[in-house]
Amino acid sequence: MRFKDYYKTLEVDERASQDDIKKSYRRLAKKCHPDTNPGNKAAEERFKEISEAYDVVGDETKRNKYDQLRFYGRPDANNNGWYSFDPDFLKNHGWSGATGAGQQGPLGQFFGQGFAFSDILRDLFGLNGMHTGFDPQAEPLRNLTGKIKVSFEEAIEGTERVIAVRQKKNCPACHGTGRDRVAMCLRCQGSGAISTKKKIRIKLPAGLEDGHQLRLRGLGSETSGLNARPGDVIITVQVQSHPYFRRTGADIYCEAKVEETHLQNGTRLRIPTLQGKQVEVSIPPGTKKGTVFRLRNYGVKSHERQGDQFVKIV
Repeated sequence: MRFKDYYKTLEVDERASQDDIKKSYRRLAKKCHPDTNPGNKAAEERFKEISEAYDVVGDETKRNKYDQLRFYGRPDANNNGWYSFDPDFLKNHGWSGATGAGQQGPLGQFFGQGFAFSDILRDLFGLNGMHTGFDPQAEPLRNLTGKIKVSFEEAIEGTERVIAVRQKKNCPACHGTGRDRVAMCLRCQGSGAISTKKKIRIKLPAGLEDGHQLRLRGLGSETSGLNARPGDVIITVQVQSHPYFRRTGADIYCEAKVEETHLQNGTRLRIPTLQGKQVEVSIPPGTKKGTVFRLRNYGVKSHERQGDQFVKIV
């Protein structure tokens, strides 16, 4: 088995204090961060290696177990920053794999009562034991969702709103770890995150339909960790109903009441429109209820087409 020399990765001595490890990590992470080196794959890989190393030796408990593992390892012959560990070494030094009384041997005495080599691998590197690279599962982005109510007319014509967004961001004091050195971070009370409130003016374009979603990229809460990324704000538009008009896509529908005698003799109607003007419609004699008249280009204007208005005689 092979594992990395994390002290070498972080450019610190194996006897370095936790504070010195943190300082070196911050210096290297800042230097190799992808945002500082856009498109630089080598810097990106180096940043991942630094983060991996700090995840282990930056934590006192993990560091203690890592030091135990490293104690029985040996540097690779070419000194390329890796350590080798032969599991048979355990058996040769009196550990048979059991953890009961009388089965510890020298290694059990060194690691403590109930020592299991697999426990160290699990704690340091996950359930699959040793790994040879940085392969984290990406944390889902933390999107914020909300709703905005607009009037029927505002949805047609477009409008603006000022909204307050409550975001969760990584605590700048502890970088989202929840601790400062070995103590709980006082800034975030150990949660690793702080809440912020930001007011944003947004423009709602003309022609929005009920249920339309607006996405404000990068304004959501941050994922945890030093390589944090913000999610988005997703706003669902709720369009209030209108007492006279209905809408389907770009077309507008309404009804006009006409007395039976007027339908028999014919009449003229003045129909309100979205544009605020009234259009005169001629109703021929003998028109039946349920007949629909079409007012061209009096519907909603969208980027695709100009809708029409349909008037149903009732």
